[in-house]
Amino acid sequence: MPIGEYMDQYLIRNVKEEDFLIISEIATNCEPMATERNSIYHLFTKFFSNTSLISEKEGEYILGFLLGFQSQKNPKDAYIHLLCVMPQFRNQGLAKSLVEKFIGIMSQKGCNNVYLITSPKNKRAINFYRRMGFEVDKKGKEIIIDGISTIEDYNGPGEHKVIFSKSLSN
Repeated sequence: MPIGEYMDQYLIRNVKEEDFLIISEIATNCEPMATERNSIYHLFTKFFSNTSLISEKEGEYILGFLLGFQSQKNPKDAYIHLLCVMPQFRNQGLAKSLVEKFIGIMSQKGCNNVYLITSPKNKRAINFYRRMGFEVDKKGKEIIIDGISTIEDYNGPGEHKVIFSKSLSN
């Protein structure tokens, strides 16, 4: 994959290690997405740079990011850990472009499935991933929260999550 690819007015490129601090700052503006310790952003930019992406206005500022990786246990699976677009740049196709680029990279690496989780309260994310062709994965102890299938205690007691998957083999 080339280091950068223009998508209309912005560039999508792989993250660089030095991006981690700005990514952590941007993440604070992505409610209701959970923010991480800076060390998690640093880990992704250092060790998963070939599968983590940013969108930026070239040379000016980062508009959003996607942090993801290929499973080490099952290389046919990939996982989107975080996806964030700054609020003022939403609804312009940036998130869609980041996810499509990630799926393309994972497909080239031989992945058959992409997984991710989100909070059942994050309706924007739920609707977005459904439009992107992700389906709710019902593996685990299912409960219904706000009308959506959710896995109870997925990330620990009281940490109920919606699990999404998308097959890349279609």
